[in-house]
Amino acid sequence: MNPSGQSHFNQTRIEWAIRLRYSPLPELDMAMLASQLNAFRIGELRVIGKTWEVMLERDAELAVNSDKRKADAAGLDWQIVSDGSLAGDKHAAALQYFYDHLTATRALDQDATGGTDELIYQTLSALDTYYSAHEILLRVDNPAAREVTAEFRHTPLWFFEARRGYLGYLQHIFDVYGQPCVSGEWLTAVNSGWMRPLSLIFALKAFALRDWSLFNARYGSGFLDAQTSAQAGTDEWNQALAALQTMANDGAVLHNDSVIFKFLEQSARNALPFEPMVQWCNSLYAKCYRGIDTATGVRHHQNGQTNSPGHPPVGASIQKEESGIFLGRDAKWVTGVFNERIDRPMIRYLFGQEPRAWFVLMPPPGDYRAEDLTALQTLVPLGLRVALKDVYQRFRWRVPAKDDPCLAPPIGAGEHGGEEEAPNPNIQAPEKLQAPSSKGEVPAPVVEGEVDKPIAGGAEAGAFQTAAPGMPDPQVDAAAFWSKAGVQGPKSKVQSQTLPGPSLGYSLPNAMAEPRHGNEELQQLQIAGLGNSRAAQSLRGTLTRELTVTLTQRRKDAEAQRGDGE
Repeated sequence: MNPSGQSHFNQTRIEWAIRLRYSPLPELDMAMLASQLNAFRIGELRVIGKTWEVMLERDAELAVNSDKRKADAAGLDWQIVSDGSLAGDKHAAALQYFYDHLTATRALDQDATGGTDELIYQTLSALDTYYSAHEILLRVDNPAAREVTAEFRHTPLWFFEARRGYLGYLQHIFDVYGQPCVSGEWLTAVNSGWMRPLSLIFALKAFALRDWSLFNARYGSGFLDAQTSAQAGTDEWNQALAALQTMANDGAVLHNDSVIFKFLEQSARNALPFEPMVQWCNSLYAKCYRGIDTATGVRHHQNGQTNSPGHPPVGASIQKEESGIFLGRDAKWVTGVFNERIDRPMIRYLFGQEPRAWFVLMPPPGDYRAEDLTALQTLVPLGLRVALKDVYQRFRWRVPAKDDPCLAPPIGAGEHGGEEEAPNPNIQAPEKLQAPSSKGEVPAPVVEGEVDKPIAGGAEAGAFQTAAPGMPDPQVDAAAFWSKAGVQGPKSKVQSQTLPGPSLGYSLPNAMAEPRHGNEELQQLQIAGLGNSRAAQSLRGTLTRELTVTLTQRRKDAEAQRGDGE
């Protein structure tokens, strides 16, 4: 790492670099371009780097396709992922602060600034020029809390050479070999480098546009053929020549009656080659960067017909075709580069360990979330078990913390004024439950407002009775409810009643004097096949905590009453 925060190049180096910028376009030809590309292959990056920079500045079609490819990835969400260990959580906190507070700028334009999204955008310049390089200047904000971040300076390609198989920073403009770009001090990356083939396409397009412009200047307004009987050099001749120059462009001819001009007609005079050549070059830009041939423009002619303004050609659904192309790969590529070039040296610097938390650029979700939601709504009631972790991950939802307020299904109008929910025929309301006798006989339903009498030893008088056939009675089986024998025994004290394992699908002994709606919700989850879901587990935990609080309070009250009696 470079904790000093001092740059490798000073102000003098920057000023010389700006002065030595140049535009090769006026003299650009295929021989010059081939020479520069051959030099790139042997590691000389200075000349071709400046040429590519100008090409991306001058050709709007090339620039916008490159910009859209990089902007797609830069606009994705990102997160820090830990392995779940204590050390991983510490690493994640340090990386979260690092990425939240970093700045990305340019070495030759330091007024440009941004955050992590700008850093991603600049790193993806390797899609254009094959290499991308940032100087990393560390900034320590709070050493005790390990709050460290950095400034990333995007450095032009022509500051480097690659003659030895890796990038070397040229400290002086006339150096042949540069200083190696050490990990932790430089963020270097390698990608497709589309400007290598597209620089030739740029030249072809430039030639076609130049010829097209010349043709329009000469023949766009047509020719004027003037005849006069006056002799050349006379006043009549000069007057006719002045009138002709006023009316015509370069395409004008003045001659004597004895001179005859004849223009040869061409069979394909209207089928000029310039526009098809330019359109082909533009479509190749889009195909290389976006994967399609109609990214930013559309074909103006299709099957010999001109498309009306605002109506793209048939089959050119631009947004549909562009969405998601190369985006998943770019997201994984950026993730890998940042993990190796930023996360690893940063965690080693702060903790002296290998990283157990990592930066992840999230690829875009598919367009099938509506279908997935419909499938869940259909299959879960039929018994399909789906892990909540997979659902949160599929829909890109954050797993709620323990105390986070969460959305819930509508509650019945009887309690909170919402719409009345339809009663579930499979769940019997607590006030309709019947307590079986010790002989297995079912007595009459409990009258509302009447409190059941205790029906077994140790049962508390005045507790609400919720026994039902086929389920353990909380009063009768209070002693054996949590015991191993009671759980494993084939029969309880109530005839023809088998004890299942401990469950909160029914009310606990003497839990409260009013019916618990949470038990009803839990029973509904069990009937729907979601008894082991996270929602059911959370509900069980809530009921258990409420029961513990209630029993603790009753124990304290009983001890207080006993103390008063003594």
